[in-house]
Amino acid sequence: MYSVDKSNFKRFLKDFHKQIEESGTIVKKADLSLDSTRIKNLLYVGMGGSAIAGDLIKDILFDNLNVPTNVIRGYLSPAYCNSETLVIASSYSGNTEETLSAVESAADKGAQIITLTSGGTLKELAQENNWGCIIIPEGYPPRQALGYLFFSLYHILGTAKLLSYYDENLSSLVSSAKRWVKANDYPNSFASVLPFEVAHKIQNKIPIIYSSAPLLRTVGVRWRNQINENAKSMAFSNAFPELNHNEIVGWECEANLSKNFIIILLENEDPHPRIQKRIEITKKIIKKKGVEIIEIYSAGKTPLEKVLSLIVLGDWVSYYLALAYKKDPIEIDNINYLKNEMAK
Repeated sequence: MYSVDKSNFKRFLKDFHKQIEESGTIVKKADLSLDSTRIKNLLYVGMGGSAIAGDLIKDILFDNLNVPTNVIRGYLSPAYCNSETLVIASSYSGNTEETLSAVESAADKGAQIITLTSGGTLKELAQENNWGCIIIPEGYPPRQALGYLFFSLYHILGTAKLLSYYDENLSSLVSSAKRWVKANDYPNSFASVLPFEVAHKIQNKIPIIYSSAPLLRTVGVRWRNQINENAKSMAFSNAFPELNHNEIVGWECEANLSKNFIIILLENEDPHPRIQKRIEITKKIIKKKGVEIIEIYSAGKTPLEKVLSLIVLGDWVSYYLALAYKKDPIEIDNINYLKNEMAK
């Protein structure tokens, strides 16, 4: 079964806790010189696996961030970017063309800039322009370097005093991550392995991942992206309450279409009561179409624990689904083809 994993992709999943442990030290070594007094807004610039850390920060720290924060996926910085803006440019490879263009646009507007990368052109630009530069370890697919990207960002914000509450240690989170990984590692776990079962339940179906905003909004996106890239399979996501204002009508579709779908509902034990009511009503509508719903709850007590427990789980689901489809999870042929064509 594991023969299709030619690159031992599984090692990235098993070592997630190490990324949490090492990120604080990596940021300290960078010795960043930030003028926190003039930071009035934050832009996190990135694409794909490098960008999602910014979305997660916005969701998890929704009531903790002290400055307006936006994630930029594209070639330009917005008009409001100026000398009071902190720009964190994130490209794991250091060569993402959209990110390179956007950070140069921000530099032209006088923004403070920190780069987050493993090398490449972004590192060179940082050295040439004396930007703060955080170097994270090489050798990871960008999507599996999420721990380094997210927690480096978290420590940057904490040390810059842009958070109302900042846990510099994160030791309890590391312990939790170790437990989650052990529980998800088939066949080495002693109990039933939830992501293994979920992967085989959604095999040959198109999963639609529903979660709730703000806390779990990006978790659904992460699940979708990981199924796309690791399992080479289509998946879609949306979040409450927004999906109740548009997508819910799509469930009036013909039965021969709805039979192709399966719902993964990512839930939190204590959502906003109005969102909980929306979830229950939406479940009734979907079940009337004969569509199966898999309900999965977050683990842990803190927002960080709740979100990361589901992210770890989703990564393992995408891995087992890749193996079920006999796909090497590390390969991204269509992305490589597109990059080659763009380079011509």
